[in-house]
Amino acid sequence: MALHYFTLPWAVVGMADGDACRALHTQREPIERAVERYVTGYLNFWHIASIDKGHPAQGNHKEAARQGRAKLSAYVAAHPPVATLPRFYIVFLNQPQLGCDAHGLSDVFCV
Repeated sequence: MALHYFTLPWAVVGMADGDACRALHTQREPIERAVERYVTGYLNFWHIASIDKGHPAQGNHKEAARQGRAKLSAYVAAHPPVATLPRFYIVFLNQPQLGCDAHGLSDVFCV
């Protein structure tokens, strides 16, 4: 399964290759903004997490995003999905209420 990675200021999102990822993309807004809208809407609807958008990763944001993509890839390799369904994987960057590790990354969540 291929993942498409999207780096938000507060998370790295990996979306499974499929119709759900393509359906988010419209001409009206950049794909990153659509992904952020989709992810925050989903998390808020299910009361999964309280996101502090004003609390991005500290230090080198590019390095944190690289580490987040690597963590997502390792998780998906170790937990292959049964079928490619509309889903996303997320690693939160420096969100203290989620118990981030020393590098400022949360656990990987499959939603």
